[in-house]
Amino acid sequence: MADIKDVEYVFRRLNETRPAELNDRMSDINLGIGAVLKILDEAGGAVTCGDIAKKMKVSTARVAVLLKKMEAKNLIARSSDKDDARIVYINSTTDGKKLVDELRKTMEEHLSRMIDELGMEKIKTFLDLSAELKSVAEATRPQMPDFFKRNNK
Repeated sequence: MADIKDVEYVFRRLNETRPAELNDRMSDINLGIGAVLKILDEAGGAVTCGDIAKKMKVSTARVAVLLKKMEAKNLIARSSDKDDARIVYINSTTDGKKLVDELRKTMEEHLSRMIDELGMEKIKTFLDLSAELKSVAEATRPQMPDFFKRNNK
């Protein structure tokens, strides 16, 4: 079994190797906005708040708060179903689609520079190893004590 020095080393290196600038710029709201825009882009059309909540694995109330902020920034537009006013559809606006395109372009440029700098073989090795680490981590995930489990009463 690994000793504490190995564990501390891996933990420290994982923290050191995360792109801090990227993490600092990404708040929960920004991540949520990006996730919603990605869902809308992939759907290619309107989706409901419930659809977004399912894909993001969060509550519809949380999505509703996020959509309100996105609407204020003119990234999305809402429209009601013509037969059932309770159903509200969400679409990307021109500004929302433009932001998705800008984000995609920025990410492609960033990844391209990384590949040019490191080479595709190192990138593939890293990705393969990351997948293996994820698999092992999921297989050995500890069970949370009852104290931390949600109380559904």
